[in-house]
Amino acid sequence: MASYKIHRNIKLSSEIDINSKEGFDLIFKLYYGKLFHIAKGYLVFNEDAEEIVQNVFLQLLENKDTASKINNLNNYLYTLTKNACLDHLKHLKVKSNFSEQKKKIQQGLINDEAASLLIENELSKRIEEAIALLPEKCKVVFVKSKYEGLKRKEIASILDISPRTVDNHLANALKHMRLHLKEYITYLF
Repeated sequence: MASYKIHRNIKLSSEIDINSKEGFDLIFKLYYGKLFHIAKGYLVFNEDAEEIVQNVFLQLLENKDTASKINNLNNYLYTLTKNACLDHLKHLKVKSNFSEQKKKIQQGLINDEAASLLIENELSKRIEEAIALLPEKCKVVFVKSKYEGLKRKEIASILDISPRTVDNHLANALKHMRLHLKEYITYLF
């Protein structure tokens, strides 16, 4: 019963010298169980509660100068413990929200990639079909320009036609392609 009275009414400045090993050990023995119980009430895992309480005692040690001015050690340690638990819970919530957002983004990217691949495959098929419908000379000029990357003078030289004729074939091919690929027009041009 005597230890309970000491536990309840401790004033660091007059009753216990926190700078001494014995004083700190006494405070640790008197408060560790109670603070652990408080932390466990907020947190799920014993390890987290232990870490919180250890950090509270570490903070008490690090702030020895201000600790000696504490009027009610019980309230001070309780407040430190409660605030540390709340901070820990906030951190877990932020971490959880971040993980959920990251997962949603990754799922969205996978879905976007799958949809993009599907559209790309369908578009490639439609482009091949549209090219196949071009008149033969126009098709050759278009393929040499867009797929082989030749300049209009090079195409004119290879096909033995004028550069102006190459321009006309390209203009007709592009007009034809736009017509046949109108549902994809926002993706292409």
